[in-house]
Amino acid sequence: MEEQAPGFRFYLTEEELISFYLHNKLEGKNQEVNLVIPVVDIYELEPWQLPKLSGELCHGDTEQWFFFAPMQEREARGGRPNRTTASGYWKATGWTECYCLPYFLLAVLKM
Repeated sequence: MEEQAPGFRFYLTEEELISFYLHNKLEGKNQEVNLVIPVVDIYELEPWQLPKLSGELCHGDTEQWFFFAPMQEREARGGRPNRTTASGYWKATGWTECYCLPYFLLAVLKM
């Protein structure tokens, strides 16, 4: 992806994030989505590693980071994700918003 002009920010609405980027990612329709929002297994990283990584992958935006993070469930039958890292664990904070289609959970947005 080419460099952005000074002052330019990649600013998505929740609708754009879900209906275009996430939808195309799940459907495998548009591989360029990975250039804009990279796939990063954040559970393999320590929290202090994310600022450097975000500068490299999120085009230098220090205020907002977008990653597709694969889910790794702790138990075979589902449940809570495995948040363990080499030196601790990720603690879930903030709030969660679910986006559903009839009979189908489309996305869970963590803030």
